[in-house]
Amino acid sequence: MRIALVNVPHPAIGSRIPDEHLPPLGLLCVGGPLIDDGHDVRLFDGEFGPVPLATLAAEIAAFAADAVLFGHSGSSSAQPIISAVAAMIRPNLPNATIVYGGVHPTYHWRDILAADPNVDVIVRGEGEATGTALFAALGAQAPIDTIRGLAFRDADGRAIATPPAAAIADLDAHRIGWELIDHSRYSYWGGKRAVVIQFSRGCPHLCNYCGQRGFWTRWRHRDPQKLAAEIAHLHRNHGVEVFNFADENPSAGRKPWKAFLEALIAENISVTLVGSTRADDIVRDADILHLYKKAGFERFLMGMENTDEATLKLIRKGGTVAADREAIRLLRQHNILSMATWVAGFSDQSDRDLWHGLRQLIDYDPDQIQALYVTPHRWTPFFSLARD
Repeated sequence: MRIALVNVPHPAIGSRIPDEHLPPLGLLCVGGPLIDDGHDVRLFDGEFGPVPLATLAAEIAAFAADAVLFGHSGSSSAQPIISAVAAMIRPNLPNATIVYGGVHPTYHWRDILAADPNVDVIVRGEGEATGTALFAALGAQAPIDTIRGLAFRDADGRAIATPPAAAIADLDAHRIGWELIDHSRYSYWGGKRAVVIQFSRGCPHLCNYCGQRGFWTRWRHRDPQKLAAEIAHLHRNHGVEVFNFADENPSAGRKPWKAFLEALIAENISVTLVGSTRADDIVRDADILHLYKKAGFERFLMGMENTDEATLKLIRKGGTVAADREAIRLLRQHNILSMATWVAGFSDQSDRDLWHGLRQLIDYDPDQIQALYVTPHRWTPFFSLARD
């Protein structure tokens, strides 16, 4: 089959930075197994420019795809853009199967199938194994109702879903389709050639505003040596200098994380690594932070969420103000930048509360601050507290 993987332009912040752009890892993860199954796969990345929607739709139609697969890291805000592009390509590809995957459609499959007649199938959860099974069935014109992890309309037009697919036990079983991108077009950290990578999926913690645990089901990690070798290959063969870790919590398991750092150091390459982790993991790893730096880490975003202990308890963050402050101090001691997140909207907040939070956050003295407003996603426990 001819399969178009589509990354639509993001309507808000996301992977696009002025003059720089990171590749859509999720689509590459799905694309690698499809290539290995013999499909003709092409990535259409609308983030460059960004590409006008009509132009993007025309390029997909010119490819004469048998199937079009939409996926997006910021899938809630990208939803209306995906629907618009699907409507544009449908007249030119009336027989193509339009598939949609990601976090938002995983949980909102009923709404999407009810509102968008152009979306035929939704992949719920991880897409590598489910995608290969789906496109194998479509190529053979076989039924898809026995494939786990799908949602679609039955013969009567009703939206139905198959049972959830099991979490992928071996994250190295499906390769990333790096050949789908031109590495020279993707950059970060001041124009350096860059990609997005993952050591792990999921998070063992139970923050009530976060849907990652529900989507990924459990924390798993790649083989430390294999990932280190893949990073070294991308650096030596494709000139990649910057690796942005997409993990929610890559350091959740100290033993495999330390093994990865040591394996990457052994590759003897000079790369820049940036990622996110928890402040309490940084404090836990105080004795091996020199390995973080030696491996190449230059910055960590730490999800501190709030400077108020009562709020941290409300949202089941599991962290403490003391650990947050100590993590920033330890990172600075090892010449690693700290980016602290601070999130408003967890509870009723007065101007006085916000002023107090700002003063506390500045007192932490992080190198960078990312201020956000909490989104009450319907699939999170926090939604029940915030829905009114």
